[in-house]
This record gives sequence, structure tokens and C-alpha cells, in this order.
Amino acid sequence: MAERVASVLCLVAAATALYSICRGLWCGRFAAAFGAGAWVLSESMLRPAASGADAVAPPSLLVPFAVAGVFSRQRRRWPFLALAAACLAFRWRSAGGHTAAELEAMVLAVLAALGAQRLRDGEGGPAFLVGAAAALVHALSRSGWSDTARLVEAAPAAAALLFVAFVSREFRARAGLVTLVVLLTLQRAAEIGTRDAARAAVVTAAKAPPPVRPRRSRARASRAPA
Repeated sequence: MAERVASVLCLVAAATALYSICRGLWCGRFAAAFGAGAWVLSESMLRPAASGADAVAPPSLLVPFAVAGVFSRQRRRWPFLALAAACLAFRWRSAGGHTAAELEAMVLAVLAALGAQRLRDGEGGPAFLVGAAAALVHALSRSGWSDTARLVEAAPAAAALLFVAFVSREFRARAGLVTLVVLLTLQRAAEIGTRDAARAAVVTAAKAPPPVRPRRSRARASRAPA
């Protein structure tokens, strides 16, 4: 019980800190809260023991927000761009092994908050479309994923791509942004449910008893040639 309380308090402290960072980057309250939630609900924060590139892969719908944030007009974003470059270099250097997952998730969440603010200001549409298209292609071409996992990653990216491409800038800045955030939240919930179900299936299969081989009857044993 004490460990759970400590974990919750740590997540609350992390969310508060990232919210303050995003506010310092001139993000609005909605965009700052979005960035804080994206970091706290990331796989690396919810499961710190996870390792490997697949375990810490971000939701595909978070990538377009981050791409839009990369091209933000805020000069204060440059330290986070430098951190993002360092994380990419470290991931390439580690060749799929242990990575600075929490730091990657934090930088991605900050850039996503900047991207959400750009959409809120009626900007960032082309960058968001490029990021959504890249996330969609990556999800469809990723090998080693089940059909369910591929659908969870590809469907929201495709929906966001079509949504942003066909709505007006004014609608995207208000109700459209809320719709995208809700879609990302549903995707993250689906990811958690899918991975929990997969882990439960693996644990169940590991605990299954070995098959019982039929024993030969004594009569057959006595008939067997010496």
C-alpha cells in the first residue's frame, strides 16, 4: 500500500513539474496539462522496469503533436530540441537496448505541448499532417507487431490525418484540438489494455502444466520383445 501511495505521489510531482515547464514555455493551461498528462501516462513512467525500444514506444498520435512543436516560434524550445537530438543519438548508439526512456518521454511531452499550443493558435497544421503521415507509415510497416497492436497504432494516426486535413483552421484551434486529445487518450487506454492482455496471456501460458504422456499398459509392456 505504501509503495502505491509513493508511486502516485511521484507521478503527481512529475506532472506538476512538467506543467510548470510547459507554462514557462508560454503554453496555455490546456496545452500544459496535455503535456503533463502525456508524460505521466507514458509507458516509461507507468512501467519503469520496461526495457527495449518496443516497451517504451510512444503512441503514434503523440508524434504529430511533437513534430508540430518542433517548429514552434518559442526560442526557449531549443534546449529541448538539443535533448531530443541527444536522446535519438543515444537510442541509435544503444541499438535497441537500454535507453533513457523517462527522458525521451519528457522531451516528447514538452514538444507535444508546444505542438498543441500551435494548433490552439491556429498554426502547425502542415507539420501535424507530416507527423501523422510518418506515424501511420511507421505503424503499418512495423514488423513483429500483432494485428491488434498495429490497428491500435495505425487507426488513430489515420483518423487524425484525415481530420486535420479536412477541418478548418478555426475549428481545429478549438473543438478540433479537444477531439485530437480525446482520441489520443483513447488510444493510450487501448495500448494499456492490449499490452496488459498480452502479458496476462504470456504468464498464463508459462504457468500451464506440461502435457501428460499416456503410459503404456502393463500388458503391452509384457508383450514387448526382450
